[in-house]
Amino acid sequence: MTITTPAASTKGTDASTLLINARRELDSISFRVPTAPLAVAATLTSLAALALRLVTTDPLADGTEEEKQTELRALIGLVEERAGSRPRPDRAYEHLLVLLRQTQQLLRWLEQAHGIEPPRIQAASAKRRNRATRHVVQPAPESGSAPSRHTVGSTAQMPTLGSAIALRQLTAKPSSARIQNCLRRGKDHYPVDIKMTEQLLAVAPFLRDAVAINDTFARRTVALLARQMGITQFIDLGCGLPTYPTLYETAVAALPRGRKIAVAYVDRDPIVIAHAATLLTAPRPHRTAHVHADLAQPDSILTDPNLLDALDLSRPVAVLAHAVLHELPQHAAYPAVSALASRLAPGSALSITHPTAALHPGMMKRVGDLYTESISPITLRSPHEVGRFFDGWRLLEPGLVETAHWHCVPGPAYPPGASTAFAAIAVKP
Repeated sequence: MTITTPAASTKGTDASTLLINARRELDSISFRVPTAPLAVAATLTSLAALALRLVTTDPLADGTEEEKQTELRALIGLVEERAGSRPRPDRAYEHLLVLLRQTQQLLRWLEQAHGIEPPRIQAASAKRRNRATRHVVQPAPESGSAPSRHTVGSTAQMPTLGSAIALRQLTAKPSSARIQNCLRRGKDHYPVDIKMTEQLLAVAPFLRDAVAINDTFARRTVALLARQMGITQFIDLGCGLPTYPTLYETAVAALPRGRKIAVAYVDRDPIVIAHAATLLTAPRPHRTAHVHADLAQPDSILTDPNLLDALDLSRPVAVLAHAVLHELPQHAAYPAVSALASRLAPGSALSITHPTAALHPGMMKRVGDLYTESISPITLRSPHEVGRFFDGWRLLEPGLVETAHWHCVPGPAYPPGASTAFAAIAVKP
């Protein structure tokens, strides 16, 4: 039994070429998901047209097992229904993200059916990714990522962004995640975020270097924990807007071929989680969870059914708290980390980067004042205060040091104190 679908769109066209071109177009949309209403409407029109072209592609060769054909038929139905519908204006953004996720799944099916391996389809978009991340210090290649065949995974529940009024409220003032995106010279931000970024750079011009150093440390941490300690489960606290390479891609490259990865992306910003659910989903047999929760309430993270479905807390887990704990006040920060740590198995890891005023007291105080005035208060802890998060843990060498000086973060010569933060990685005995 095989699925038959209209083939008009592929008549006279090599299927591999069609799919490679579709991947280019879909990547272009994925890397620049807009949020402004007019841009959302235009992108949705383009995406719907692409999705409808894909559902008319002859997807499977003879002999494909019936169970897979049934799953594919259901997915095609979902894509056709969503691509052909017209959402209310206040639901257009959420509609776009869901359709993008479904179209990505369908394209993965088609690529697998036609024997197109990920390296082949990713080559076309490598230049775009490099341009988008050229300001970030790139880690040296450490191992090649083994090709993996993509299969359709279950669709994670998308966070509800609410009405147009609610979305305007979310974007009426700057957000930490979008400011980080501005500092990376990304595209996912608003004029209010650009304005604050300019104010921040005016008082602390080294902040772009600080973000690049933090990103490099984060990637190197994942590679280190995966390769040297064999950790395959990660919780990314305050994951922020997507960056590339992703956590999943970094871990897969560092581990032997065939090892399964599980990642839980956690953030309190519903827009961030909507992006993560669309753009940060690993193919099966790997597992991904997207958790909309506040770190100040750690129980809501560890009891989240999506996280528990993806991760096995009886085995070691790496908790990544990179540039996020400063958003918690003293009375909440230490109990939150302690509560998370108490649920982790021995052999788990904790990685922290934390901004401080110890390196540039005057400038960082003004940065803190800007955050307090425009977003929310932040706490710039001293190295001693950052060290308290690791009570009961075994620190890896070189211990708690300035982030740029941690030995897994090679890079160009930065000005002294450019990272504006301290970092450490520790293991639970």
